[in-house]
Amino acid sequence: MQWSFLMLWSEKYAPKRIDEFCGNASAVEQIKKWALDWERGKPGMPLLLWGPPGTGKRAVVSALAGTMGWEIVEMNASDLRDKESVHRIIGAASSSTSLFGARKLIFIDDVDAIAGNADRGGASAVVEVLKTSENPVIVTGRDFWNRELSNIRLHCTGVEFKKVNAHSIVSLLLRISESEKVKLQREVAERIAEASNGDIRSAINDLQAVAQGKESVGIEDLSVLSERDREKSIWDAVKTLMKTTRYDEATQAMWGLDVEPDMFIKWVEENVPAEYTERKDLARAFDALSRADIFAGRIHSRQYWGFMRYFNVLVTAGVALAKDRPYAKFVKYSFPAVLKKLSSSKTERARIKAVGMKIGARCHASSSEAVELFLPLIKILMEKENCAHVPAIAAYFGFDAADVAFILGKSETQAEKLLGGESEKKHASKGRKAAK
Repeated sequence: MQWSFLMLWSEKYAPKRIDEFCGNASAVEQIKKWALDWERGKPGMPLLLWGPPGTGKRAVVSALAGTMGWEIVEMNASDLRDKESVHRIIGAASSSTSLFGARKLIFIDDVDAIAGNADRGGASAVVEVLKTSENPVIVTGRDFWNRELSNIRLHCTGVEFKKVNAHSIVSLLLRISESEKVKLQREVAERIAEASNGDIRSAINDLQAVAQGKESVGIEDLSVLSERDREKSIWDAVKTLMKTTRYDEATQAMWGLDVEPDMFIKWVEENVPAEYTERKDLARAFDALSRADIFAGRIHSRQYWGFMRYFNVLVTAGVALAKDRPYAKFVKYSFPAVLKKLSSSKTERARIKAVGMKIGARCHASSSEAVELFLPLIKILMEKENCAHVPAIAAYFGFDAADVAFILGKSETQAEKLLGGESEKKHASKGRKAAK
């Protein structure tokens, strides 16, 4: 099974150029004119693209950059939480060009969330960028008239993105199905479009859910989209993901499951290493989980649960299809150890943070991200082949004996033996200095 099989069709068929864009024709024309004015030496005010999710605000920015040959400097609310981070990340970009002299398009996504943290200075710093940037700037938000966007709104031209009409979505779904060599009945496309309520991404994801791996799709295949009310335990969901390689079975694993997105990720992270033994399968699974975690963060920051549909595909099909074939073995699935550790003693929490900071320094991640995303993998690598890799891994991350003992669940004496005694501890110390 190929890893490309996992790719979201909403990403695969995203417009590469502005003329390929679907829906919101008047908004697109306004954006094209604005970009051409910049190229003619007539810079316009920054644009604030606003409207409901799934209407193409992010996609049109990418397509515009592709058309104009501009380099995108993209940030979202999670990157720009305070004034210092805004200046550090996009301050320099607002007055520079790329290596080959092309313009840089500064794109700030989800500006609503930044404005919601006005006390931390992020919104005022964004306003400063809007006022002083020598490069074109586009920001996106959900509600142009949001009171918290008042200062940002004063320095932008608003461009409204409306829900895409069903006719445009039907045409797009038919084109995609033709490209995927799937015979799609027009009535099926019409029903999917109607159910999407103007959300293009939702429609494309629903098409993928019913059509992936099939040669034709009829009305009867839509039943999977209406059977989302079945009760299911989290243990059942995890087992389904671990054992199946079918897209439809995987995406249905979370239906009827009452669990927070970040909690479900922890369950899957805990059990993937127990089930998957091939390194390439592990890498693929954790890549999908990292992408799912991005959407989980957006759900919390924007409080928009419509993103669950994208999260679900990645955390279910992304993990299930990461393996070439099911593993024929019995696995006793476990409660997330990270949650147990985080709720334990203050000393253990401090150890988790210390380990997370060391991993994060190497992997360019926060300590919490490092613990959630990378620590399970590191543990598996250290346990493989009778712990032969422990000294090298410890040196790379700067782990001491206490860190190794914590990660592997061993005593410090055992950890010191794994590190090879005093010489290996010195080697690990050098690794810590190198990491700094």
